Amino acid sequence: MQRKILLIISIFVFITFSQTTNAQSKKKSDAEIEGLKGEVMSVNEKYYIEKRIFFGLIPIKEESSYEHKIYNKKGKLVFEKDISDFREDNWNISYYKYDNRGNCIEQIDSNYEDGSYYSRLWQYTFNYDEKGNIIEKYVSLDGKHIEKYSFKYDNNGDYIEKISSKFDDEIPPIKEILIRDNKGNIIERKEYSYFGNHRYVFKYDDKGNKIKEAFYNQGDTLSSGSLFDYNEKNDIIEQIDFFIYEIDTENNTLKFKYKYDSKGNWIKQIVYINGSIEFIAKRKIEYYKD
Repeated sequence: MQRKILLIISIFVFITFSQTTNAQSKKKSDAEIEGLKGEVMSVNEKYYIEKRIFFGLIPIKEESSYEHKIYNKKGKLVFEKDISDFREDNWNISYYKYDNRGNCIEQIDSNYEDGSYYSRLWQYTFNYDEKGNIIEKYVSLDGKHIEKYSFKYDNNGDYIEKISSKFDDEIPPIKEILIRDNKGNIIERKEYSYFGNHRYVFKYDDKGNKIKEAFYNQGDTLSSGSLFDYNEKNDIIEQIDFFIYEIDTENNTLKFKYKYDSKGNWIKQIVYINGSIEFIAKRKIEYYKD
């Protein structure tokens, strides 16, 4: 069961990394990064974990979490609310503000859990080069600098290096290097940190969809990977994960089914792991009127 939960998490880690990393240099909106089509105003998404009664034959759905997002007309996220385990006494809310370049400059996070409430102010400041690329990003929490990011770009304006460091941390900075193909797709990502060095290798189809991902750990040894397949809307329909460990060589196959609205955005997603339904997501999407 723990492996299956990790696989479900890996779905969103994969989607988020593949979309966000490529989109960072292309300056896509938040809605575009999430693969949304049309002028989306809001998305309400509910997640269900398929749960089976022990020794029973009837599957039941266990409501897991709820997410609500609101976007402005430029596709930037301005409000986000998460409720864990569908408990109204356990939620997170975030508000976002942007500069005239479309970069987030302020984020206010509020959290309520088990009767306790607190709010924190995140602020972001940027330095740009003459081409308008972000070369430095500073993160402040409640008025105090806590983190800095530095970026380098290639001649196409795609970022190829990122260094992140924390002000009050003795751990050395983390360095990330990206190698891209002639289409700007990331084909290799190398990470260097105090905890060890590792790298990811990627392959794509002719539409730019990632079809293979391989992870090499310390010592450059292949540790795990995934294979992906997509439908005509470029939504993932199959993910095959493989693991190379001496004590764990179990492979898993994830399959996805969708239902779409008239704009081409999915409003229902069913995830199968090794042939069994394990996860269901439903979305209600509202659009800005023309």
